[in-house]
Amino acid sequence: MKAFTFILVLSIIPLKLTFSAFEEKPSSARSLSLGGATTSLSLEASHLFSNPASLGLLTKREIQLSWSKLFGLEELSSGDFYLSFPLNKRLTLGTGYNIFGKNDYYQENLLILGVGIKVCESISLGTNLKYYQLSFPSPYGDFRTLGFDLGSLFQIKEKAQIGLALKNINQPELIKNSEKIPFSYSVGISLYPYKQVLLSADLYKTEAEEEELRFGQEIKLFSNLALRFGMKSAPACYSLGTGVELEKLRLDYGYLSHPVLGGSHKVTLSFDF
Repeated sequence: MKAFTFILVLSIIPLKLTFSAFEEKPSSARSLSLGGATTSLSLEASHLFSNPASLGLLTKREIQLSWSKLFGLEELSSGDFYLSFPLNKRLTLGTGYNIFGKNDYYQENLLILGVGIKVCESISLGTNLKYYQLSFPSPYGDFRTLGFDLGSLFQIKEKAQIGLALKNINQPELIKNSEKIPFSYSVGISLYPYKQVLLSADLYKTEAEEEELRFGQEIKLFSNLALRFGMKSAPACYSLGTGVELEKLRLDYGYLSHPVLGGSHKVTLSFDF
């Protein structure tokens, strides 16, 4: 059954290599369970992947480690590392690393270096420099390139945030004279109607695909326990998850459904230091 699913995944992936390589994936279990609606959020280090401006509003030093298996396949497993490090009240540095796939078949490596600046109490700006490496077995070898992101966040008191992220502005090429990694943008809004409730929504668009709507909700049942739900279009997928906090440690789990290929799981361990 797993072999059939793997073949089906490959048949769905477009034949144009670079459009299937480095497709956007949730950077943490929390992001996955919120349906990927994280452009306007600045809650954890991994949100620099969604919007580099999130770093400007982060006031904590945090390390995050994640592991996931797409559609239950070892060949599509993924690992993530993210770090946020405030230098002062206005400037925060961040870094991230994602590895996806298997080195004896197909593997993606993505390294991110980000910086966020809190321009004033309500505005944050940020940028990411990304190093892409795509690896194939011999004799094909590796392909490398650089990408560039920009982002902004606007905070409306403590009840709402609006975010804008522009990704791969330079449309980097992995292979010379081939299709480029497409430019994409996302616009998002997050609301706190109550202190224990978060609502978020995103509009995500790439040059090659139709618009995708994303929605997420987080409810804190207790101070250290949260439940999360999400959904997105194109195709219609649903997600859920939970998070448990123990002082400076947090464990998150997320599940994302797919109408054809089944479900994906992601686990994230976060530590404030």
